[in-house]
This record gives sequence, structure tokens and C-alpha cells, in this order.
Amino acid sequence: MNALCDAHKWKKVDKVGLNNELNGADRIVNGVAIQTKYCRTASHSVNAAFKDGAYRYTGQKLEVPRDQYKEAVRLMGDKIREGKVPGVTDPAKAKGMVIKGKVTYAQAVRIAKAGNIDSIKFDIKSQRVNCRYAMGLSFVVSFTAARLRGESFREAMSESIRQAVRSGVLTMASGVAVQQLLRTTVGRSIAAATTQVARQGVGAICKTKIGGDMVTKTMNAMLGEQMALQGAKSAATKLLRTNVVTGAVTTVVTSVPDMWKTSKGKMSLKQCGKNMAVNAAGVTAGTTGYWAGSAIGTAICPGVGTVVGGLIGSIGGGMAGTVGAKKALDTVIEDDAQLISRYVEEVIEEMAIKHEYTDKDLRDTLREMQQKKLFGNKFFENAYQVYKDKGADMLRDYLWSKFEKFFFTRVEACVC
Repeated sequence: MNALCDAHKWKKVDKVGLNNELNGADRIVNGVAIQTKYCRTASHSVNAAFKDGAYRYTGQKLEVPRDQYKEAVRLMGDKIREGKVPGVTDPAKAKGMVIKGKVTYAQAVRIAKAGNIDSIKFDIKSQRVNCRYAMGLSFVVSFTAARLRGESFREAMSESIRQAVRSGVLTMASGVAVQQLLRTTVGRSIAAATTQVARQGVGAICKTKIGGDMVTKTMNAMLGEQMALQGAKSAATKLLRTNVVTGAVTTVVTSVPDMWKTSKGKMSLKQCGKNMAVNAAGVTAGTTGYWAGSAIGTAICPGVGTVVGGLIGSIGGGMAGTVGAKKALDTVIEDDAQLISRYVEEVIEEMAIKHEYTDKDLRDTLREMQQKKLFGNKFFENAYQVYKDKGADMLRDYLWSKFEKFFFTRVEACVC
């Protein structure tokens, strides 16, 4: 949380503590090395920075909980007087050696646990960057696709904004849910099991020199650090574990709206299951594509190639996985919309005959219905609810009431 707050103030933050170097800094902020100690009391926090009667972190400032700052400064002054801080003899310098943390000890404890306001606020803050990237990327892709389909600038903008907001909400919800889950006993158990599988997979790749070099270069490019093979294997295992858990949670999060529709009778259970399977395939393929693209990009141009390759691989893999799964499942499970479409075609045909429509009249009417966006997701969901609750005959009556004004209006216009 302290590092996140520094980053949000546009400070340059380098979390060097990830390398677990003995007595190394936890992070470097604008060139200042910082060692963080959050213990139950100020005395414990300060004492944790000393070993064998001497300050362990030469050249580093000691960061303590916000509520312990004044007491920690006093205690550090006492340590200086006792000659326990090498190279420092003036107790007044204790104030410059100790940094006030951004949160209190109690807040830090709550952040480390799931299901409370402080931890959720922290997760929301930490996910904001990913959320912005997702929204921006989604907007560009959606806008480009809409324009290529021939939609007007206004229509493309409207659709792109909706997709960007949807992607942002999904990314935020998934990210927060994953972080909250990993703080629970169940989440830690899942993470432990996933870590074991990920470790075996990474280990298998690293058995060959080519595989080991690829993992090392990819992790160094992704994290912006120079790590040996063992450190790279550890980093890759952690990232892969997180991606697997994130993928599972994302699948559940994306399926929540469908579950709600199913509970309301607007979607069949088989349609909900089909959508969930398609989502899972897309997420899995996107994750696989991300890793494959990152590895290929690293081989071509470490750094920029890693980022671009991961991005292309993620988008391409996700799209291919979604489309492939959808086509495969279409052969065994019919969409609710296909069922309703058959009744729609029958009713439109009956209406055209009743009003003695020519082919041109029918084309014009269908074009008008499309322009009014009659056949949207909401239409099919409401129609399916009628079909499920009241049967086929009531569905036909529902469709007649929906379509009659379009056909009747055109007949009135022709008569006039």
C-alpha cells in the first residue's frame, strides 16, 4: 500500500525487495532506499531493523506504521545515543532516518485480510492501472471493428464506449475478486495447488537450455529486472499461478449476468452453461496466447517485443478460443436465440401474407425493424421468458404484438 501511494503521487518506485536480497531495500523511491517494518508496536518495528545490537540496513530509511511514527523516532534516537547505528552519532538525525508509513498498523492488518473496506479499497487502487489499459484497448479494438463494419462515427463511438466500460468493470471486478480470494484459507489452498502444477510446468520447460534461456529473458523483460534462472523460474511460477486463478475467477465473474438471467427465466440453463464454457475457453486461450506471444516477442526483441507479443497473443488467443469453442458447442447445443428466431420467422411470414406484402414491402419493413434495433439481446431474452413461462402459443401472441405496429404502419402509409 505504501508503494502504491508513492506511485499514485507520480514518484518513481522500484520494488527491489522482490529479489529477496538479504538486508536489501524493500523499495527505492526517487532514489531513496526504504526498509519497511510493520510490527505490533513501535518498539517491535524499530527493533526488527537491528541485529546483534546494530542497525542492519545501512543507507536505508526505516518506514514504520503511521501511528507509530513519533514513538519510533524517539526510539531510533535512543539507539543512536547508544551507538547502535553505524556512522550516525547525532540523535536528531533519527527524524530523517524514520519515515511515516501511509497507513497505520491496524489498517495494514485489515488490508492483509479479505472482506473488509480497507482491503477492498487497496485492491481497487491496485487494479486501476490494469482497468485503464483494458478500457483503452477495448475502446480502440471496438471502434476499429465498428467502423470496418460500416457503422457511422456516432454509432461506433457509442458501441466502443459501452464495450470499454464493460471491459473496465470486468477487469476491476475480476482483479478485486482474485486478490480477495487469495487472502482467504480456500484461496490460499487453491493457490498452493496451482503453484505446484505451475512449478512442474515451468520446471519441465527449463530442463532444456533453450527453454531456460527463454523463461529467464521473458521474466527479465516482463519485470524489468535481471534475474538468474532460479529467480526467473520462481517469478514465472508465481505469474502463471496468478494467471490461472485470475482466469478461473474471470470466467465466474463474466458468467454472473448470465446466472442472473437464468434465475429470472430470461435464459435457459443450457445456454448459461454454454456461455460459461465459451468464456472459459476464451480466457484460457487468451492466457496461453499471452505467454506464447511474450516468449516469441522476447526472442525477437526483448522489452518492447515482450509487451507487444503478449498483447497480440492475448487478443488473438482469446478471440480464437472463443470463436472455436462457440462453433464446436453450436453443433450440440442450440442457442436460445436460434429457438426464438424460428418463431420470429414464422410470425413475420404470417404477417406478410395477412397484409398482402410484396417482397419490397417486406424488405423495407425488416430494414425499419433493424434500424429501430428491435432484435437486440433484450428482445430475445424477454421472448424466451415468455416461451419458458407460458409456452409457444403465448410467444406467438407476444411476437404479433411486437411486430404488428411495423406492419400496420406500413399498410396505412400505402393506403394513404
